[in-house]
Order: sequence, then C-alpha cells, then structure tokens
Amino acid sequence: RYGRKIPKHAHGTVNIGRYASSAKLITQKVLNWYDSSVNKKLTIRRFALSANHITGESSIKTKPTIQQMDLFTDYEQLKKEEEKLEKDLEKEKRLQEATLKLKQKYGKNAVLKGMNLVVGATGKDRNNTIGGHKA
Repeated sequence: RYGRKIPKHAHGTVNIGRYASSAKLITQKVLNWYDSSVNKKLTIRRFALSANHITGESSIKTKPTIQQMDLFTDYEQLKKEEEKLEKDLEKEKRLQEATLKLKQKYGKNAVLKGMNLVVGATGKDRNNTIGGHKA
C-alpha cells in the first residue's frame, strides 16, 4: 500500500463463560486479553468495549451444567472454589446496590474513586453536566 506503514490493530473477543454483572470479573477478563494482545511498545489511541447477550437477572434460568469427570480433578476443591466465587460475587452485588442507592439519594458525586480526585481528573465535572453541557 501507499503512505506510511502502520502496525496492525489489536482486536479480539473474550467470553466470560457465564452471565456476570461483576465489575471485577469483567475487568479481569479485559485486562487478561489486553496483556496478551496489545503491543506494549505502541500507544493506545482508542479503546472500544462491547457486551453481547445481555439479559436481565430475572430472566436467567439456572440450568444444571453437564461436565465430563476425570480421575485427576479434585471436585470437592472445585466446588469450594465455586462457592467462594459465588459468595464474592454476591458481596460485590450488594456493594454495587448500596453505591447506587447512595448516588440516587445524594447525587453522582457522593461516591467517587480516588482517581477522580487527582489534579486534572474530569470525573466530578462530568457528573455535573447533562449531555456534555453545563447543567
């Protein structure tokens, strides 16, 4: 082709393997993909993330999964790990609900992350705008 040579764009797909509303779980999967796919020597100009197969929590039916068993896997340990994960996800969900209630009652700036308070951060200012315009 003509002109300046540019490196190939990094793109890919990550499947979580389950329905999830956990920010920690989704962030972990995205960061794992990022570390394995993106060239660290290049700068990032744009990053897009999309979610597919979105459904409401009430419409999810818990169906039993079929799993091939083998002799070398400790299924009791796997069950304990799965129960711990479910407990952690439930705790995170309660935290998300409490955060949303606080924001609804006291406004969007009631709960902020530390990075929103750094000099030059725009989080607080963006919370006071409507569609990018002053409220």
